[in-house]
Amino acid sequence: MFKSKPKRRKAGLSLAPMLDMIFILLIFFVVSTTFSKLPGVLINRPDASKSDKLPPNNLMIGITKSGDIYINKKKYIKETLTEKLRLKIAANPKITVLIIADEESILKHSIMVMDLCKQVGIENVALAEEIIK
Repeated sequence: MFKSKPKRRKAGLSLAPMLDMIFILLIFFVVSTTFSKLPGVLINRPDASKSDKLPPNNLMIGITKSGDIYINKKKYIKETLTEKLRLKIAANPKITVLIIADEESILKHSIMVMDLCKQVGIENVALAEEIIK
């Protein structure tokens, strides 16, 4: 009897293990990444020996050495900052404002931002500092 040769299958490359490795690497990088929540400008904060913890739902306002006011890399003037604060308190009445002022900035800029917060009805206002370890 004649024996027929078995048909050979073409060699193929399985992509499933490679996709598994890509997903594992993606999960690793997402978990190990730290996300910085700073106002978007370089600010040297003053030193302090002890600090308080803030609730996670807060608005960070950065004040530079020259007195410029930033929120999320966007520069604001007094009038536009007041409108932004009104919108934020309308969205969340229990919002906390964190003022991150440069250590060489004039105090009047921080006081002006605190005053605007109080005018629009924001009760929780805090100043950020650098912790000395």
